Amino acid sequence: MKQFIAIVLLILCSWSAEAQKARLFAGPIIGSVTKNSAKVWIGYRGKGKNAVILGDTSTKKLYYPTDYSYLASDGVVALTFDFTGLQPDHVYNVLVSIEGWKTAARTSFRTQADSAVRDFTFSLGSCALMNTDWSRPIFPGGKNNIFNSIRRQHSEFMLWLGDNVYYMHPREYNTVQGMFDRNMKVRTSFKKFKFFLSAMPHYAIWDDHDFGPNDSDDRWHMKDSALMVFKSFWPNTYPDQPQLYGNYFTFRYYDAEFFMTDDRYYRDPPGDSAAHFLGENQMVWLKNKLLMSDATFKFIAVGTQVLNENKFGETYHQYPKEQQELFEFIAKNNIKGVIFLTGDKHYSEICRKEVMGYPIYDFTSSPLTSPPLPRRLLGAMKNPTRVGDMQYGRHAYGRISLSGPVGSRKCTIEIHGRWGKKRKELTLDQSELQRK
Repeated sequence: MKQFIAIVLLILCSWSAEAQKARLFAGPIIGSVTKNSAKVWIGYRGKGKNAVILGDTSTKKLYYPTDYSYLASDGVVALTFDFTGLQPDHVYNVLVSIEGWKTAARTSFRTQADSAVRDFTFSLGSCALMNTDWSRPIFPGGKNNIFNSIRRQHSEFMLWLGDNVYYMHPREYNTVQGMFDRNMKVRTSFKKFKFFLSAMPHYAIWDDHDFGPNDSDDRWHMKDSALMVFKSFWPNTYPDQPQLYGNYFTFRYYDAEFFMTDDRYYRDPPGDSAAHFLGENQMVWLKNKLLMSDATFKFIAVGTQVLNENKFGETYHQYPKEQQELFEFIAKNNIKGVIFLTGDKHYSEICRKEVMGYPIYDFTSSPLTSPPLPRRLLGAMKNPTRVGDMQYGRHAYGRISLSGPVGSRKCTIEIHGRWGKKRKELTLDQSELQRK
């Protein structure tokens, strides 16, 4: 008996020592990538020295971080490194050191080429519900094979359109530690998801479930904490100006520009026709960015559908004054190449509405792993703005390809099912996306 107790104590002591040992916990994940810079995120646990370096596969030169930011909770750290001075169109290996260098690269990425136009494809999606407690084997979002499907089809990057993680219980959104733990646990609990996160760069906005409770808005008392946690897990490049506070930013990828908006922090409760959705500051920012952009295609990412007028669920249509203001601004100024990319609805579809002679498109891509919405049962099937049969009601992700010579560029929008099969396709010529 004494020998048995001694063995148990030895195992427990060994486990305790191992638990304190510093090690890579999640990542690395590539965030914003330009011609000359990149952001890399890691999560690690325990006490010890850590570092990330980049190795240029062409020149063999090593690059060290020029800046970093972090958020820590209960011995676990979410850490983002900034790298500058990189070379265009070079491949960089990501090497991670947690108490000792590892010789094998954890992942790699390619910087953008020094070119104004290039054909490329990116993936997009929303609503990734993955449970991590005892109900995981039977929970609707427990299976995440879809991430293998996206990873196997080459994409330059992944665009996350909100509900990228779900705060399931009050304990997960009422404290910073609860939000932090939920984000980190999802990133460490699913093998397919971990491989996917390391396979390509990621850009992300949020919606209600990674902001706070269901349908939460600017009244949410933890919104500043939610913003801090979100920015600590998604290595995007945010505006430095204090007046542009929120979860919104832009990035350029060759002749496409992406306007990543925040549909929660400044959103008023619906019901008042003059209520704000994006808010005054963000609306001014968005208008100015659109006016200044010379991109062939201008993708405006929003966590909520913008064209669907069906009364089921949340839509931009609940904020008619601001919606009309933005649409008319686009039409009056003939901001060419605008396409909205949205999530939230637990089904995918492509919508179109003409405003003052300008055809506005909205591509909704959802859900990745969350339960699909039984639209007919809930009265959510009717949508006069839907383009023909461009809809899909099961687990799905989107792929968008930009191709063609300068002046005749095309945007091909695809809806893919969970196992990678293409279900719907629509191609738009750049000449179509302007006022008639």
